[in-house]
Amino acid sequence: MAGITLSIILDKPDKNYESGEAITGKVKVAVSENIQTAALVLVLYCKGFSKAKNINRTIEKEKEEIKLFKGSWIPREYIYPFNIVAPHGPRTYRGNIFDVTWHLGTKARSSQGEDITAETEINLLSDKRISHRDEAAGSKEVVHSQSAKNMKGCFFSTLILTFAGIYFAWRSFSYEQEGTGLYSLLGIVLITIGFIILFLLTYQALVNRRIKKAEVRLGSRQASPGEKIPFSIIFEANIPFEIDKVGAILRGNEIIDFFHSSTRKQYLKRHIYENRKELPFAVKKVPTKVPVRIEGEVLIPEGVPCSIDLMESGRGMALSWEIELVIEIKKWPDWIHFEDITVQP
Repeated sequence: MAGITLSIILDKPDKNYESGEAITGKVKVAVSENIQTAALVLVLYCKGFSKAKNINRTIEKEKEEIKLFKGSWIPREYIYPFNIVAPHGPRTYRGNIFDVTWHLGTKARSSQGEDITAETEINLLSDKRISHRDEAAGSKEVVHSQSAKNMKGCFFSTLILTFAGIYFAWRSFSYEQEGTGLYSLLGIVLITIGFIILFLLTYQALVNRRIKKAEVRLGSRQASPGEKIPFSIIFEANIPFEIDKVGAILRGNEIIDFFHSSTRKQYLKRHIYENRKELPFAVKKVPTKVPVRIEGEVLIPEGVPCSIDLMESGRGMALSWEIELVIEIKKWPDWIHFEDITVQP
């Protein structure tokens, strides 16, 4: 298809669009030979690409495709106008470890040869507010309850796993035979996993020793910059204990995750925002069998970037937000709880 050239001309020279705004323009096709069977399409898509060192990854998500023409062409110049609605995000984003860009691409297809393509980049600005119906659905209160559990079975299973690793490692050093390297590797892996799980179980068991049950309530999982998310923590003690302080941490993270890739496992997480807030709490020594309530709110600051989700089947890129709630107990492991939230325009 050497006889075809394509170009995209937008009506807005600055190429800046808000979500919901009409993207209008035209595709110019210059044909220098007869084309019996041809088709012309316009595609709107976003692209996320990594800027992190040693992670060369790109992910594309197609949002819409429009068929502009199907038929035959004779040598001349053709103009095909188009009108496509800008999507509701993610917006164009320039981050620390990845960028998100938007593109309009056009493609001429023919049975006579290879496809001819052309594209132009546009800027998708901050989304307009979602509809009242979606806003009402997203503002539903979130409730999470947890209680101390008996972990004897988990401890027993973890000890079996750890001792199995020790056995395989011992076999690899005790016998001179083929496969000793495999025994050694298997033993090291099992021991490592066993110790990690044992540490986590011990930590949780110590927390359960102090806190019998807890309930976390979030006013909403969605908020816009400048808004506040109210929350409360209600907990009951197993035995009396002293509290150092209670805190809430708002944290934003950029994530590149191709951990499930069949080729090479790659994962990177970068904090882009963190704000720690200590909550007022008059009771320093918590009694037993008396529910204790702590209330507070988290402010989403003006100017922070909104959430981005370019994940597909556990692979891709994201800008995620979370609230970490912490009860720091004197001379004891802290009680910690995480809640994911969405920062929207």
